[in-house]
Amino acid sequence: MSTKVSVATKIMETSGNELSADQIADYLRKNPEFFIGQEDLLSDLSLPHESGKAISLLERQVTILRDRGIEARLKLSNLLENARNNDQLFDTTRNLVLALLRADNLTEVSAVVQDQLSNHANIDACEIILIKQPQLHVSNAVRTDSEKTLQSNFADVFRLKRSHCGALTQDQIDYLFSYSGKNIKSTALCPVVGNSEVLALLAFGNQEENFFNINLDTLFLDFIGHVVGAVFYRMMAENVS
Repeated sequence: MSTKVSVATKIMETSGNELSADQIADYLRKNPEFFIGQEDLLSDLSLPHESGKAISLLERQVTILRDRGIEARLKLSNLLENARNNDQLFDTTRNLVLALLRADNLTEVSAVVQDQLSNHANIDACEIILIKQPQLHVSNAVRTDSEKTLQSNFADVFRLKRSHCGALTQDQIDYLFSYSGKNIKSTALCPVVGNSEVLALLAFGNQEENFFNINLDTLFLDFIGHVVGAVFYRMMAENVS
């Protein structure tokens, strides 16, 4: 006869005749070795399965451990993917800042921004549109437009002065990427802000639908917008002086 004391007996010795599921669960957590040598008991226990078929406790335990292993591997994979993305973002930011430091005028700054950011793996098209103003001196190769036009088309970006990822109308997409020659399906808009003023608009496009969406973190885009905006503002102020 087994010398093991049953779960119910052990609990009832210390807690009276009332027995709850929580008490049994608590006892088993504190005594995980309880079922060692209790093969007959284990074979008698069964749990309902999603398919309706009853399975043994051991089978259920194996299933749970396997599912947890799969979940852990998925989490690790996501962490590694995020780390790779962060490395790419860091490289992009570093190369952009270094290139901006070598630029001598607004035309070069605009070219640097478009060239550097277009090289990112997830960007299929990149456009920068500067707001026309008296102190703006750029070549005809740089896109410019009136503040009124840009504000009427992208009011929220100007009002909030923050990046926006989400759906745009086809007319808005055509306006932004009419020179890219690519079928852009999703976009990210980033205001270029200098001295708290929107000086230009950066537009990123991807050919995959919903790649840029409202759930994306825009911290990186906002940082880029402020870095480029600081350079823009300094150069425009130098032209005035």
